[in-house]
Amino acid sequence: MQENHSVTHSGSTQKLYRCGTLTYTSIGLMMLFVWLLWGDFVYVIMEDVLPNLMPLKFQALGASNLEMALVGSTIPTIVYSVMNPVISFKSDRFRSRWGRRIPLIAVTILPIVICLVGVAYSEPIGGWLHGKLDLMHYHLSSKSVILITIGGMLACFSFFNTFVNTVFWYLFNDVVPEHLLARFMSWFRLVSQLSNSAFCFWILPWADPRSPMFDTYMKWIFLGGAILYLVGFGSMCIFVKEGEYPPPPENIDGKEGSFSATKSYLVECLTVKHYWYQWANVFIGSIGGGVNAFGTLFQLAIGLSMAQIGFIRGCTGLEVAVLVLGTGWLADKYHPIRVVLAGGCFGLMIATPLSIYCWTYWHPTGKMAYWVALVLAFGIQAPGAAMGAMADPPLLMRMFPRERYGQFCSTNAVFRAMGGVVGSLIAGEALDYIGKFVGADNAYFYIPVWQFVFGIPSLLLFFGYFLSWKRLGGDDDYVPPLPPASNVDATRMVEHPVHS
Repeated sequence: MQENHSVTHSGSTQKLYRCGTLTYTSIGLMMLFVWLLWGDFVYVIMEDVLPNLMPLKFQALGASNLEMALVGSTIPTIVYSVMNPVISFKSDRFRSRWGRRIPLIAVTILPIVICLVGVAYSEPIGGWLHGKLDLMHYHLSSKSVILITIGGMLACFSFFNTFVNTVFWYLFNDVVPEHLLARFMSWFRLVSQLSNSAFCFWILPWADPRSPMFDTYMKWIFLGGAILYLVGFGSMCIFVKEGEYPPPPENIDGKEGSFSATKSYLVECLTVKHYWYQWANVFIGSIGGGVNAFGTLFQLAIGLSMAQIGFIRGCTGLEVAVLVLGTGWLADKYHPIRVVLAGGCFGLMIATPLSIYCWTYWHPTGKMAYWVALVLAFGIQAPGAAMGAMADPPLLMRMFPRERYGQFCSTNAVFRAMGGVVGSLIAGEALDYIGKFVGADNAYFYIPVWQFVFGIPSLLLFFGYFLSWKRLGGDDDYVPPLPPASNVDATRMVEHPVHS
């Protein structure tokens, strides 16, 4: 992947950028970035809706923390964990006239939109099912049926969204010139944070459960997300083009079929000790992160309004958006693994202990609670988040074999998802238990303690990953390792000549 110059008919030269069989002029490259970043904006807005608003909806329906975790996190995560490896492995080896990534995104757009509309109208749908099927006879209340309806919609949404969640991230590695990936990912993170801030500033305040218009506003937010996703992601799929790919790598035993594919996946991803530092770090870290599903409820419990929550998150997102450009430069200069390690140390030694002190021991109230939350988020947590943003995908792009990037990312995602399932379930049960002694709202004050307990082993494992990377060559000589049976140069990405 390289940068070339071409002579035009007028005799002037223009810079050309290549990625495999794709060739871009400066304007073409700019338009590629515009469409990918537009897709990212739409994706982030859509992804922000469910995790931020569904806990509020569940709480309004009287669901327990365990039920929230089960319906809103566990079931969707199980779907994701089962589907992600299959989609990733097949996508790496899929070939079509439209590419290997975009077709898998395009076919899921309409089903995802239908699911979002279904969530928007879950109450009338659940009420209709309750009456039509005479479910009162089975001792099921109307609210229970609505919860089941939402769970079904979320499960269907998760199934189709797994295709997008999986291959969208791999698309960048296939269409963006390699020497521009770090800069692109910095802008990608910038747009992601700006999108998140836009959601927090202008959408989240409308989802106040104390408002008499709460149900109406929630419905319109979901409908707006569905329309934006249909138009936004649809246009990105039309205007972003993939090139030609080299023949797909063979299975590890040279055979075909599901058994051979599964064997290849497991041997290549799970038999190299080096990657187990990453898998274990992600799994344990995600157990600690499983409690984040209750983040909005935590902020409400400390006395913040939805408008204040939106403002704090929006300001923090804007700060991270600016800082991530600097951490992207640091990652290019010093390698993402060092930046992520520094961010982990900062979070474990400074940010999380301060949160524990403030919310577990101090308990500021009123305006003081708002200012403490703002200072912690804006002044302490944002720098750590900007450094941690280099973990995925900048670090993964440097650490995983390029030809098998999708399947290794899927393994990473599966361990993250499994940790999230375990973490959300245990955290939900733990918060319900603690709430019996300190009160339901006060139980959320112990969320930073949970994060600290699991942050310690996670950071130690990541440090082991760093040392393993150093042993394998570090900055100058690291080559992503594969088991000997693969017999493949992991850094090779075959480029075909550009057709005239």
